[in-house]
Amino acid sequence: MEKLFRNAAVIAAGAIVTAILAPVLAKGLTPSPSPGFAPDDACLANAKPLALAVAQYAQDWDGFLPATDTQAHFQAALLPYVGRTSAFTCPATHLAYVPNPAISGHSIFEYRATEDTTIVFQDAAPHPSHKSTVGFLDGHVEQGGVEAGDPDQLCVDHVKAISLAVLQYVQDNDERYPLLDSPDHAKTALMPYVTSARMFICPATGQPYVFNASLSYVAFPSIASPTTTIVMQDAIAHSNGVKTIGYADGHVTPAPTASDPGAADTANLRQIGFGVTQYVQDYDEFYPSFQNEPAFETAVGPYTRNPSIFINPNTGQNYLLNASLSGRSLASLDAPSMFWMAKDRAVNPDGSFNTLTADGRVSTRYSCIPIHISVGADNETRLLWGRADGQAVLSFLSLSGDEQWRGYLGSGLGTARGIVTAPSGMSTLLFSTPNSATVLGVNVRGGVVQKSQFGPYDGWGVKGVAVGGNGLPRLLWRRYDKSWAIWQMSAAGDYTSDVRFGPFTGISDAVIAAGADNALTVGWKQPGDDVALWRLSSSAVYQSALSLRVNHTRQLVATTVDPNNVTWLLWAGTTGATTLDAYNSQNTLVNHLDLGVDAGWTARDLGVGADGNLRILWTSATGSGRLRVLTSAGSVLSTHDFSPF
Repeated sequence: MEKLFRNAAVIAAGAIVTAILAPVLAKGLTPSPSPGFAPDDACLANAKPLALAVAQYAQDWDGFLPATDTQAHFQAALLPYVGRTSAFTCPATHLAYVPNPAISGHSIFEYRATEDTTIVFQDAAPHPSHKSTVGFLDGHVEQGGVEAGDPDQLCVDHVKAISLAVLQYVQDNDERYPLLDSPDHAKTALMPYVTSARMFICPATGQPYVFNASLSYVAFPSIASPTTTIVMQDAIAHSNGVKTIGYADGHVTPAPTASDPGAADTANLRQIGFGVTQYVQDYDEFYPSFQNEPAFETAVGPYTRNPSIFINPNTGQNYLLNASLSGRSLASLDAPSMFWMAKDRAVNPDGSFNTLTADGRVSTRYSCIPIHISVGADNETRLLWGRADGQAVLSFLSLSGDEQWRGYLGSGLGTARGIVTAPSGMSTLLFSTPNSATVLGVNVRGGVVQKSQFGPYDGWGVKGVAVGGNGLPRLLWRRYDKSWAIWQMSAAGDYTSDVRFGPFTGISDAVIAAGADNALTVGWKQPGDDVALWRLSSSAVYQSALSLRVNHTRQLVATTVDPNNVTWLLWAGTTGATTLDAYNSQNTLVNHLDLGVDAGWTARDLGVGADGNLRILWTSATGSGRLRVLTSAGSVLSTHDFSPF
């Protein structure tokens, strides 16, 4: 169901300054005239499909643009592509978008050199925020004079487009690079392949991309390692400290993301498959030796030029090779897709297991892995299992941690973001997909009794869930501009109100928890892994803050609040050590536990029961889980290991 932000509280920001986090808090959101987080976002949700519809129309009509001489003609032409008349009206102004009559009925090919600056439609009047939305012929949309979207992701998109253009140029020009000694020379050479000059500017920094001048006119085959040779990169780092880099083989970093560890594994196997295919072509259609890793790498390595691809980056293990293929001819395989060449030795952290078949394809099998825990007033632990393909399973564990019951929750739910349990025993489970969230209510018998779906909300992603003594869930959301919002939910799983914060420059992530008094704790994560610990009232009004400087020595993983309203923080150290800190409501450190190092295990989640005992979930690189129950003094009561399934 679609929900709106409304009835937002106004946050007083004058006194909110800490050593670590000192941005001014924004006012709460006003009622939105259509589903979404704010009128500006709702306008983008209309404008982006409308801009895409123009390109689809031109494709269907031999390159001719729709009639834009009047709003009525514009709507009549594009309605079949967008499917709803409301898409032609800005939700922020309640006025119809104004099309550009100068391009009415013209051929799109007339504007190849100016697609990124040719306006197709725009707002009839500015929004209450004083911003206006404009749609351009190349399909991009701007709001307030800047391209709409997450600047970090837009930068990756730009670099991917230019990296592809470089490879196309090389293919068309005797496998040699263009002149790359300056951004202008690179743009001149690549514009026929990119068509939009804006692609050469990073949306996150506003700076032109920097190209590797030493590659000018170099022959592509002479590059020893295309996977590590930089072609272009950001001139300066983004606000999150990251630079986007494009490489000679066309891949772009930062990628894959931490939320998709199986992607790096898949990419390696695909490159191995490509190398084997080239080897077979060069050696009379006979396969190389698969007897052992050194022999295989010696044969295939010259075709891949990257020795790191023979190791799964998630587990650090070499791939398992099918020795039965050694020296066999391709013709002897009746169905190459039925023969595996290489595969993972263990499950990836996201539960994926990849196999490369003799036809060069990579298939993925998913396993359920333990992801999050919560503890109810009955002191029983709920263990949430997730799969990378969106399936989820919930286990109920006894007081000592033994599994008593396991139930399937459904598929297509998305990435599991958390589970919390109210005093009544009702558990709230949060899942995310891009720009959307799914919330499940599960009773003490494991039955799904509520399901609420929110979004899509352009540019927003849900990050966490909390529940206090009143049993009402709160959801934590993050926007691409680093604005944050906390939703208050009803017992029925409906949105009731929200409070918005930020934008906060430098905040990369956050964790949230609620106490028996319904007050909230938010841990804001900053560069250097430093944390600002905020105390909020039950209505999410700021109360106090504590600066925690850790200087890259440990990372905040999770937080929970015990029955005495003491906040516990779970830290994963860079050396593998796990530590716990406890702070009372006056932000005084009242407990510290050093749990040492469990080799191969990483702290993942934290829960506490009515008995005051702590439950900590660790996970391994092979998808296994470990649950440890311990007292607040650090004495271990029980340990249980769980295998992926």
